[in-house]
Amino acid sequence: MPQLEDDQKTLDRLCGRLRSAPEARLVRTDERLSGDSVADAVHEAAVWAAAAQGIDQQVPRLHPLASADQLSVVGGDFLDWVASADGRAAALQEWRGLVERLRVAV
Repeated sequence: MPQLEDDQKTLDRLCGRLRSAPEARLVRTDERLSGDSVADAVHEAAVWAAAAQGIDQQVPRLHPLASADQLSVVGGDFLDWVASADGRAAALQEWRGLVERLRVAV
C-alpha cells in the first residue's frame, strides 16, 4: 500500500493556491496546460480521477472559483481509493503527473 501523506499535502497546497487565484487567472488559457485554462485542467483531472475509480457518473463542470473545492474533494476521494488496495500504482503515477502539471501552472 503506497504512502500517500506527501500526495495529500501536495494536493492541499495546490488547492490553497487555487483558492487564492483570481477568477481571471483560472479562466485564462495557459500553454503549460496545452492551451486549456486552469479551471478546465482541474475539471479534466477530476473526470480522470472519477473514471480511474470506475465511477460512472458525470463530473459536473463547476464555476471556476470552485476549482479548488472540486479538486480537493475528488482528489481526496481518489487518494483514499488508491490507499484502499494494492495494484493502483499506475493510477497514482498518472494522478501525480496531473497534479504536477497543475502545480506548475498555478
